[in-house]
Amino acid sequence: MNRSNKINTKQINLLQVLPHLNSGGMVSGAIEIANFLKSKGGKSIVASSGGYREIEIKKNDCISINLPLDRKNPFSIYKNKKKIINIIKKYNINIVHARSRAPAWSAYLASKESDTAFITTFHGTYGTENFIKKKYNSVMLKGDYVIAISNFIREHIEKEYKKKNNIFVVPRGVNENFFSPDKVTSARIISAAKKIKTDEFKKTILMPGRLTSWKGHEIAIRALHLLNDNNTKLIILGDTQSRLKYKNYLDKLVSKLNLNNRVLFLNQTRDLPSFMMLADLVISCSTKPEAFGRTILEAQAMGRPVLAFNHGGSVELIINNNNGILSKPMDVSEFGENIKKALLLSAKEREYISKESIRNVRKKYLTTMMCKKTIQLYKNLLAKKIDEKNFNN
Repeated sequence: MNRSNKINTKQINLLQVLPHLNSGGMVSGAIEIANFLKSKGGKSIVASSGGYREIEIKKNDCISINLPLDRKNPFSIYKNKKKIINIIKKYNINIVHARSRAPAWSAYLASKESDTAFITTFHGTYGTENFIKKKYNSVMLKGDYVIAISNFIREHIEKEYKKKNNIFVVPRGVNENFFSPDKVTSARIISAAKKIKTDEFKKTILMPGRLTSWKGHEIAIRALHLLNDNNTKLIILGDTQSRLKYKNYLDKLVSKLNLNNRVLFLNQTRDLPSFMMLADLVISCSTKPEAFGRTILEAQAMGRPVLAFNHGGSVELIINNNNGILSKPMDVSEFGENIKKALLLSAKEREYISKESIRNVRKKYLTTMMCKKTIQLYKNLLAKKIDEKNFNN
């Protein structure tokens, strides 16, 4: 008998822990699970240091608790452990879900001490260059269940940490009610167009994602320079996360290459679909393999052509020359040639890519699919814990 069938969603009292509620796929996943579980009658609590996306949790009557979970020193980890134990007791939590390493250590210790089910999501490859780093990362493998956000991440875990048991691949998803061409109004598109001044250019390339060096902004800028096309503009859209030194470096590079008129930096937006509607091409050129590639998926859901490096999670999302283009990693020249290739697509070719992209997303990568798979893992784990307690008694 599958005991998980006897676990009702309303019996799930979930605490998710993560460092912040700002930009990033980790945050999106936590918010999506919190709101989905709440909508199905479960109890949903998120502990973090807060952030501008906290409102997305509170507006759906989920509970948001502010803790200094963005701190990595051992003293803070220990203090947070005690606070998490108090939350577990106060809200009768039966599952703790950790999504980042420092908070995961606090959550793991609290779960162990309180005998609460513990689950982790492996959101990235993390650094594995030395023993100390691997030891720090190892907490993400201490979950009763470990969620890998892509097959690439599962293979990484198996290769680097020699772990094969209790790993479950749950791909990230896209909200089709938000990332859908027919859901974006003309007024929203006009508002976005005013910010990027599309009327001045014939072609627009969009690069969404936070401003951090491994996202490959320098490669995108240098590839644009190789195009030598004054009618093409690159929009770099993302949160600087206070990385002013890196932003200044990119500004100087843009000036050096005489691209001031053709590169525009914009802060993070809550209306990414409108900007994607204006894009002739959406690009990703991360220098390190993406664990999944959420922005690629979001662009595909909007029917936009996408270009990404041929590594990491991107390989799972893009069928080369079908629903996007894959390019040799770190090769600026080839990336520039592929930008040119994508911008020269005929209307018929663009229509085909659009249909294939949207079809693939709606078949495999919707938020509801991701949430349902995760909730089922919660049920399976709760049933397993009940069986273990009954056996021990």
